[in-house]
Amino acid sequence: MLDSESKTVRRQADARRAVFAVGAGFWCGPAGWVLVLAMLAVGVAAISFTYWSGDDACGLVQPDLTATGLSAVGGSSEADGLLPSDLPRSAVDGLSLADRDEGRLFTVVLDNIAVARPAASIAAATLVWEAPVEGGITRLLALFRDSADLRRIGPVRSVRPYFVDWTEEYGAVLTHVGGSPQALSLLHGSGLFELDEMRQGGYFWRDRSRSAPHNVYTSSDLLHEALVDYGEMEDIADLDIDRPFRTSNPDLVDFGDVVEIGVDFGSPDFDVTWVFDDGSGTYLRHQGAGRFLDENQSVVAANNVIVQVTDISVIDSVGRRSIRTSGTGSALLFQDGRVREASWSKEGDGRTRFLDGESGDELPLNVGTTWIEVVGEVEAVSYQ
Repeated sequence: MLDSESKTVRRQADARRAVFAVGAGFWCGPAGWVLVLAMLAVGVAAISFTYWSGDDACGLVQPDLTATGLSAVGGSSEADGLLPSDLPRSAVDGLSLADRDEGRLFTVVLDNIAVARPAASIAAATLVWEAPVEGGITRLLALFRDSADLRRIGPVRSVRPYFVDWTEEYGAVLTHVGGSPQALSLLHGSGLFELDEMRQGGYFWRDRSRSAPHNVYTSSDLLHEALVDYGEMEDIADLDIDRPFRTSNPDLVDFGDVVEIGVDFGSPDFDVTWVFDDGSGTYLRHQGAGRFLDENQSVVAANNVIVQVTDISVIDSVGRRSIRTSGTGSALLFQDGRVREASWSKEGDGRTRFLDGESGDELPLNVGTTWIEVVGEVEAVSYQ
């Protein structure tokens, strides 16, 4: 109950006295009716504004920010989770660039044989290519951001020509330990900034507890230091507003029944299995005898698993491979427990695009980590 002596009550009483002091004649005359109608018009306008503006106008609904930091505005589709096409985001993982600096991107050639596992920081990579090299083994090309805080990355190994091609797609800094003659020739003519342990050893170290050559490591601090020392700090734009991305909320998505993907690289020690986890909506990687973890025992997971089928051939007596990275070919895209038949296309030094098999439109990737498995024939892949 209000105190009769309160300021609020006194103001209300004064207002009533002011109104009634005008006199009944005023309210019954033309001037009074004009004032009443004006007040009614203002009231109707206020009600209409509230109704047509929805709850946002009343401050009842907060902007719905997705996990990517992008609000559901600007043409995004709630039905299919497509993100707005008019906001800056990373072409690597679809994360928003509206409130952060992208920094430089690094690709690091990583060892993948049994004695080199577990790899350090592989779980933190946002994009990874897996491809065969000589000797029946595979090697990984992992893409990281300069802004990542990674104390140990490796083991770092030698580069191959196709790793140069994929690095060029994102203007990244290629980090490696030497390479094949073909790869080094291509790399030195590419214009890419590179860090080679053979020539710039100060940005790497060798872990004496592990056997060579599987013991070369670097870190995000050393990679950043190299950028400063060589004057390469200027950002390479990681923007591609034409690349479609979509969100995938495990609580809302109706997952499919493709729960396991097998990739046959010709040896049990290198064959890969991806197992779908409906709790996180991601595929968990297995290789060899069990789960594929990084050095910190972090699970390696992917929001998208892409199988890229292309021409692979042996080019010398050592067994080095030639892998075609341009032109077109077939592909499979695995997301949310589903598989889509697709094709891939790359022109010149542009980015590889994965396209719908029927419409030819670029397929949207789930925001997050993508692994690309590069094989020579579609029969190397199975799923169930």
